[in-house]
Amino acid sequence: MILMSGLGASKMTDMKNLNTKNAIIVTKGDIMSGSKCRLIERWKSIDKNLLPVDDLDLSILCALRENARMSNLELSKLLGVSEATIRRRIRILEEKGIIKGYSALINCYAIENSIKAFIYLKVDKRYIDKISNELMQENRLITLYRIIGDYDLLCECLFLSMKELQEFEDKKLKRNEIISTVTHVVSKAYRPCDWVGI
Repeated sequence: MILMSGLGASKMTDMKNLNTKNAIIVTKGDIMSGSKCRLIERWKSIDKNLLPVDDLDLSILCALRENARMSNLELSKLLGVSEATIRRRIRILEEKGIIKGYSALINCYAIENSIKAFIYLKVDKRYIDKISNELMQENRLITLYRIIGDYDLLCECLFLSMKELQEFEDKKLKRNEIISTVTHVVSKAYRPCDWVGI
């Protein structure tokens, strides 16, 4: 797929008939391809009819992931469609819950010397919800997952030091309801999390 910005409406290809499998959005100043927009790569092997978005929606999502401060006018020029179309599509994406909000991406390394740790917890099944609710109050917790396998919960955390990590484990995780833990500390990020930069 190639979308050229600045094309007249009569020359625009029907968006719904375009194939995102080889999606490349060519704009006046940039090229947004699967290597730049992970959404395209993520969904390229899925039957388009199974997705709640079409190619124009996907182009909008990719552009907003690159710069959520981009105005509707800028998006319309970038993608070669009217501003009214962009405004309507974004409203629908928000109403569907596909766009949940707009946030700033923060590079924690620029502020603090963060240590990222993944902590696996094997929990007495009777207390999984109780432990989960308590862990969600911790300000060092980024994400918390219920998982399938040898362990029950997976915590993704950011700490300021190894000492802080150790204190968290000693004070919060050494309890009868938690049977065992395994901690992995990240030494290098090949593809860091966009939200925290680590």
